[in-house]
Order: sequence, then structure tokens, then C-alpha cells
Amino acid sequence: MGSLWDILYDLLFQPRIAMRNIAEQKNIGQAAIVALVSILMPIWAVSFELKKSEMTTMIQAMIGVKVIGSLLVWIIGAAIWNLIAECFGGKGTGVGLFSALGFAHIPRVFMIPLWGLIAVMPASSKNVLMTLSVLIILCWSFALDVVAIKEVHQLSTAKAVLVMVTPMLILGLLCLIGFVYISSSLANMNMWI
Repeated sequence: MGSLWDILYDLLFQPRIAMRNIAEQKNIGQAAIVALVSILMPIWAVSFELKKSEMTTMIQAMIGVKVIGSLLVWIIGAAIWNLIAECFGGKGTGVGLFSALGFAHIPRVFMIPLWGLIAVMPASSKNVLMTLSVLIILCWSFALDVVAIKEVHQLSTAKAVLVMVTPMLILGLLCLIGFVYISSSLANMNMWI
């Protein structure tokens, strides 16, 4: 495994082996290229549709927010998942996980041919097919993220999934605690009025 094309081929057909090799090589440059292309290509495709509606300012703002947001999620997500994986007994490195998660963005590139195919479908089925294609890409990306965590940190699949969902569970718990606190504060406030 050496060139970017070899890595992408292995990622599509042998994701476990590819993620393990990516983590060992820790090639952040190639991971950044893949992540940026995977982020920019769908935005570029959507921008053509938005240009028809003459929303040029909106397009520029959307591209900026999407690129910066996606890069921040990649960086912060890798750091958080690495910390959680280490808490679950993971043996990998943060740089290895960061590189592997960069390559896990690759399914986004396939949105463009799917949307092109959907564009020639009957109008009645476009919304359903568009939603289905987005769900497929999201599931594929989630699966590659799980494989990345599993292979980089040498965890079981169940632990890798647990690592992935732990931040969402913590955020949900904090929201629930906040909701209960605010509700009880409002209930007590009504007593004094």
C-alpha cells in the first residue's frame, strides 16, 4: 500500500486492512487531500443548483461554513474519539486515528454520481431517492468511522460503536439534565409568583 489510489482501492474493497495500514503510515497529507475533496465536491455540485436561484452570497457563505465546520468536526471528533477509545482500552494513536478518519470521508464523493443518476429519474421518485442516497452515504461513512476506530485502537466492533456514540450519549444526558433543571426552576418560580 503506497499510492493514494492504492489506499482508496483498498478502502473501498478491504476497509479493515486499509484503515490498519493508514493508521500505521499516519499520512496526514493524503488524509487531508481526501477529506478536502470529499467535503468540497458535494458542495460544488450543490452550488450549481443554488446558482440557478441567484443566491451567490448564500453559496459563498455555505461553502465557507461547510468547509470550516467539516474540518473542525474532523479535528475535534478525532481528538474526542481518541480520548474515549483510550478510556476503553484502545492502543492506537491520535495521529493514526486522525488520518484514518480523514479517509473515512470518501463516501461523500459518491453523492455526485448518485445525484446525477437521480436527476434523470421521474420527478415523483426524486425526493425519496435523494433521501435514500443521503442515508446510504451517511451509513457508509459511519461504518468507515467505526472500522477506523476499531482498527486503529484494536477494539471490538461493539466497543468501537460505543466509542462513536458516547459523545452523543453524554450530550443527550447533559441536555436532559439541563431540561430537568430548567423545568424545576420554572416550576419553583411559579410558586413564588
